[in-house]
Amino acid sequence: MKEKKLRKRTLKEEPAILIAAFGTSTGGGVVYKIFDRLVKREFSGFDIRWAYTSEIIREKTGHPGLAEALASLEADGYRRVLVQPLHVFPGTEYQILSEVCEGFPGLRTIVGESLLHRWRFVQDVLDIVSTDFLSSEQGINMVVAHGTPLAADPANTLCLGLESLLSYRYDNVFLSTIEGIPDRESAFRKVQMKRQGRRRARIIPFMYAAGLHVEEDLIGGDGSFRTALEETGLEVDWVRTEYEGVSFPKSLGFYDDIPHCFLDRLRRSMELMRVY
Repeated sequence: MKEKKLRKRTLKEEPAILIAAFGTSTGGGVVYKIFDRLVKREFSGFDIRWAYTSEIIREKTGHPGLAEALASLEADGYRRVLVQPLHVFPGTEYQILSEVCEGFPGLRTIVGESLLHRWRFVQDVLDIVSTDFLSSEQGINMVVAHGTPLAADPANTLCLGLESLLSYRYDNVFLSTIEGIPDRESAFRKVQMKRQGRRRARIIPFMYAAGLHVEEDLIGGDGSFRTALEETGLEVDWVRTEYEGVSFPKSLGFYDDIPHCFLDRLRRSMELMRVY
């Protein structure tokens, strides 16, 4: 019997790039489009794909999840993948994502760091976002992050550190979260204690995409941060930005320098992949 030769797939020499985002079904998701263009320009010639970590978003859009995207890359002959999450905080969701990537069979992955992964990153991001703060004479600023309901989530430590940095730098900037600490009640108490006759308030979304949390919880109707601040007698506004003729609340992804922060994380991962 003639011996059959074993046929093998052609394996890819270069790594693939996988961008992992929570996702949103609102128009604020254009920030992902902005980042996709930057990545394709910076890493032209590489296979660049996306995965979405929100089960609800995947159900609505049909976009692949993390495991599905990794399996597709492995099936296409890749053995190395650079995964860049668009997570702001290195909390539980980031840790779960990292564990999935590191334990995926047949692939060597490097997971890029989150936006606030190091304290110097926190300082850099504050420098970028603070360009939209009202001055002390103009009014107060309410910076609102997503937060987490999990007491053991490491993101809580970073939120408290961020609150401390803001209070050290400014007398008119207050941090709140939607689902964690510092909560809205404590943030509003501080506003009342330090308001000092100021009549204006500006809401600063501290989230990568201006999704439903921004549209409903921050600047929406009954029960939102906007209405709660207005009920204290403050005139409330928020910064808007325009993209392709459409106006959006200015989330982190719309700041010119924030996507470049994630590009820096991706460049570092590329260098690590080449060296190790």
